Amino acid sequence: MNFLLPLTGSFAQPAAENPTVAMIEAAFAHHGLDWRYLNVEVAPEALGDAVKGARAMGWRGFNCSIPHKVAVIEHLDGLGHSAEIIGAVNTIVRQGERLIGENTDGRGFVAALREVIDPKGKSVVLFGAGELRGR
Repeated sequence: MNFLLPLTGSFAQPAAENPTVAMIEAAFAHHGLDWRYLNVEVAPEALGDAVKGARAMGWRGFNCSIPHKVAVIEHLDGLGHSAEIIGAVNTIVRQGERLIGENTDGRGFVAALREVIDPKGKSVVLFGAGELRGR
């Protein structure tokens, strides 16, 4: 038996309300992966240390949520094309010893939009960006 399970997770603040752990662990189980996904509360001033910790512990990757999507970039080894386009990172993948930032938000938005209308060749006005804090 192997008791050293691959780790992934999410760095956010707040983290307790994030249901991603249930969805990701269900997906791991569905695909027969004995991996773990951890929600981790990371304050902005501790983000660099958290990334170093994930790197040191061999995490396979992790997600970043509010307020870390832009700040995490300085702690990574590079960006994928999706993160370069958007200028923010929500997914970090390990490629060998390198941590590479990606962004799945744009692809998800376009996929949802295509269920209503094909945006190809259209001009789009988008109202709202991000989340209002302190409400």
